[in-house]
Amino acid sequence: MKNVRLIIILSVFVLITTIIVLCSTVFTLNTVELGWLSTTKVLSDKTNEEIIESGNFKKGESVFLIDKQKYKDNLEKNNPYLKVVNLEIKFPNILKVSVAEREELYALKVVNENSLSGYSYVFLDYDLKVLKITDTQVIANQQNPAILTLENLNYSINDFSAGSFTNLVVGDMLKSIGNMLSSAGYTNTLYKALIKTIDVKFDVNCTINIQTTYGLNLKLLKAEQKTSQKMLKALSVYEYYHSSHPEINSGDITVFEQNGAIVATGPNVN
Repeated sequence: MKNVRLIIILSVFVLITTIIVLCSTVFTLNTVELGWLSTTKVLSDKTNEEIIESGNFKKGESVFLIDKQKYKDNLEKNNPYLKVVNLEIKFPNILKVSVAEREELYALKVVNENSLSGYSYVFLDYDLKVLKITDTQVIANQQNPAILTLENLNYSINDFSAGSFTNLVVGDMLKSIGNMLSSAGYTNTLYKALIKTIDVKFDVNCTINIQTTYGLNLKLLKAEQKTSQKMLKALSVYEYYHSSHPEINSGDITVFEQNGAIVATGPNVN
């Protein structure tokens, strides 16, 4: 009986203590700090204060009840080029938000009946987040991201909005290509200097054609299967031609699976 009474008293004490802590002004959100993990290019015209304000943080709420996902979503929706890496409570009343600027990976060409050209370009990053949408024609000039076209998939400008994440049928393949490019060291300027266009032909078996600035084309057959491994193989063969046979600057490097192994064929070497 004494044990039951003791448990009840302790429970009440814990409850009262919890309420006092949650209601205490010492533990209510007072400051939001922004910490950059990358350099900025597009976001350099925004101050930290402007970005923080766009998160719609509620000052005065208990730091124990902060909805981190809500604030992350607010920041990333209102700042398409922003990537929230982490939100951390620094007791007693500070929220530190670690962020980085997203990099452009693809410029997806989609139908837009209201555009003079009939097309618009949707800029996507490695997570296939929509960074911006423009009606201005994107030129493959080693400064822009790869121009991406999707055959047999009827996407239009109405399917995209800046700040949102796409849900493309071929999304996993596109992410795999981006991740492999990054892992191989082709990031930002190097990537833009490598690839001009990417065409994904969606079918029972997908084919991905990648046109490089060097002239060689990378062709991934049945690209929906082992996309990362096929992209890695294509890049390794490309680097072989580029470094050992610079005189060969046209033709296809075709990558496919044969007897469980990823193999490639390329232009003949004299």
